[in-house]
Amino acid sequence: MKFNEKAINSIMKWVILTLVVLIIIPVTFHIGQLLWGIALLFFSFWITMLVDCLQKNETDFPAKGKNEKLIWSIVLIFLNIVGAFLYFVLVFTKYNEVTDL
Repeated sequence: MKFNEKAINSIMKWVILTLVVLIIIPVTFHIGQLLWGIALLFFSFWITMLVDCLQKNETDFPAKGKNEKLIWSIVLIFLNIVGAFLYFVLVFTKYNEVTDL
């Protein structure tokens, strides 16, 4: 039995299109939702660290410098999530260790 190559190519195109529509698009939609959720978590963490920085007194920072609050605010604004992690490690945890005693 000999198959027509044109018919096979046409069928294969429809099979691939069906796979894309039924499998790949829903999977990428769920991955997109997951990425939006992760982005929302990072954004809320960044906002939390920025608000904490802006609400602290100048004397509450570990270095107790004259412009420490201004410097950390600039770091948080311009470095976004990296600045938030730096602030968390270098300031937020140090201040909470001191106040827990």
